[in-house]
Amino acid sequence: MQTPAPETVSKVLDSENYSHSFYNFGDRQAGVGLVFCPNENKFYYNAYCVEAKILKELFSVEYEFLQDALATVNSEFGQWELKSHEKTKEGCNTCVAKPK
Repeated sequence: MQTPAPETVSKVLDSENYSHSFYNFGDRQAGVGLVFCPNENKFYYNAYCVEAKILKELFSVEYEFLQDALATVNSEFGQWELKSHEKTKEGCNTCVAKPK
């Protein structure tokens, strides 16, 4: 009997998770976002790193192509922990403050 392989979870930013995932190290956050250039009337991919508590930009490079931005972020920050922006449901259903 063959055991099913565990579900593979991406450990790097890729085209499937870049919009809802980021790298985290201490108070620093790195990822890829979209920025709009009104002069050229087009979007660019922004590879970034910020100091999250004080909202200070530490690194920012704009690319025309997503794969270039992903390659830069994965190369520079890929050893950091990959996290998701999506919130997980926390708490329990037995809270006494819950309305009756």
